[in-house]
Amino acid sequence: MASQDPFTELVRLIERTRANKDLMEGLGEREKSFQFRPTDGEPFYLVIGGGRLEALKGESSSATATIVASSQDLSDLFAGRADAFRLFFAGRLRVQGNVFEAQQLAKILGQAR
Repeated sequence: MASQDPFTELVRLIERTRANKDLMEGLGEREKSFQFRPTDGEPFYLVIGGGRLEALKGESSSATATIVASSQDLSDLFAGRADAFRLFFAGRLRVQGNVFEAQQLAKILGQAR
């Protein structure tokens, strides 16, 4: 079965997160953006915090961290079919920038699924 593109999967995850009041309150006040660069697709980014949770296509002007992986791996990650830490240690996901914040994002995504 072919998976959705990673941007669509991220939007679905955001919708589930918005429905979880406790999770939304725990996102923090400081706004951060996370850039996603599929190795075989178009870039997109996630803005999180400060009451905002939004996926946007294109490049962020101030990404806290950049996550690079294949479209399939990102799609599987957002859909809960893959684990960020396993992808990272298998060399299939790279993080540039603030690795600690990327780890926090992985925890948030896990809670939202």
